[in-house]
Amino acid sequence: MDRDWMWLPNRLSRDYVEGVKSFIQVAKEHLRWDNKTRCPCRDCQNARFNDLLTIERHLIRFGFSRSYQKWIFHGEEHESQPNEQNDIGVDTEIVDATDADILNEVVDALNDACGHIDNDINLEESTTHGKFDYLLGEANKELYPGCKKFSALTFLVKLMHIKVLNRWSDKSFDMLLQVLVDAFPERSNIPKTYYDAKKMLRDLGLGYDSIHACKYDCALFWKENETLDKCPVCDEPRYKFCNGKGKKIPQKVLRHFPLKSRLQRLFMSRHTTSDMRWHKEKRISEEGVLRHPADSEAWKDMDTQFPWFSQEPRNVRLGLATDGFNPFGSMSNSYSMWPIVLVPYNMAPWRCMKEMFFMLSLLIPGPQAPGRY
Repeated sequence: MDRDWMWLPNRLSRDYVEGVKSFIQVAKEHLRWDNKTRCPCRDCQNARFNDLLTIERHLIRFGFSRSYQKWIFHGEEHESQPNEQNDIGVDTEIVDATDADILNEVVDALNDACGHIDNDINLEESTTHGKFDYLLGEANKELYPGCKKFSALTFLVKLMHIKVLNRWSDKSFDMLLQVLVDAFPERSNIPKTYYDAKKMLRDLGLGYDSIHACKYDCALFWKENETLDKCPVCDEPRYKFCNGKGKKIPQKVLRHFPLKSRLQRLFMSRHTTSDMRWHKEKRISEEGVLRHPADSEAWKDMDTQFPWFSQEPRNVRLGLATDGFNPFGSMSNSYSMWPIVLVPYNMAPWRCMKEMFFMLSLLIPGPQAPGRY
């Protein structure tokens, strides 16, 4: 089909306007559940979903994205070769765009998987290639010139692990770090204080959020309940009794490990981005044989109920697992914790079940299995 009209400089010409109307008719057949579809204008770059009227206005105002030669997001078939990939693993037949365009599509895929992610991409949010490169640089940086056994990151994680196991105070840890800084060569990469150590880990995406919880697991003091001092279900006090002196101590604390940045890294790395489409593009399906969760009835039922989700192979499917354990290794202590671990089922079975792809999402304290979080 002749589509020279897409690149006409005068977007108010009759040919261009008629061409846009023909595109809208095609797009009308491929709407999501909310009557929206991807907008292929130069501003949205197929990374945002809009209604048809907004898309028509955008195409008149901004024109079509130069990379959108085939209307693959609006029903057209495309042919992709398994070996034809660019540096980050995205098929060149599907996307021939700049790094910014690719990042927009990554953000959109993650929006479908785990809610809205701001389109304002910056270093503070761990969503850019620059932040990802910083992470790799920190992980590979020498502890001191010539050190082969530890990187700056592995050494810091080891120290933090020892601190937790032995219940060191923050002050004692500060003193240890100061001695290490003085003892090691001047160009060593050791943080000077516990605060600097925590900040480094958080900047690298290794931090967590503390969310107060009801003692009896009725509710979380989060979002609309964040300012409450009593459980909205059972009226149990949020904090332990402390006579109004000193810092308030919560009855129970849920630790949440943010997921979005870790999912983004799977798409940013050229070693894993193609793996996130394996279930759709490389999986061999055979009737009556279960090799992967995608072969299961549950997976197929979800595809039927949410076709808009299944059409995009990069949308993330996560498996959830949990089990209790005693963090102190003492059977005489009844205290236990329940880690909630997520596994990306987009990948091949021999990849997604490797430890490096297990994602700790929640750490729930208490002797009983989680049931209400």
